[in-house]
Amino acid sequence: MSDITFKRINPHESRIYQDGDCVGDVYRQDDILNPGSHYYMIHLTEDWRGPKRVRDRRRIREVAQRMLDTHPFYG
Repeated sequence: MSDITFKRINPHESRIYQDGDCVGDVYRQDDILNPGSHYYMIHLTEDWRGPKRVRDRRRIREVAQRMLDTHPFYG
């Protein structure tokens, strides 16, 4: 398990890095069913499992790390 870092690209998008390599993205999305709220989509590069939705910003690192740990290319 390696530590991951994030680099903000714009207010709604960040890149995920592991050991200096870009391994995915995090996107902030407006929640159209709950006006004024938003959620985050974590999408790893070449991940057949697809993106993961996270509502609590504090859990982004935890969820992204778990996705990387269980990914066949990164884990």
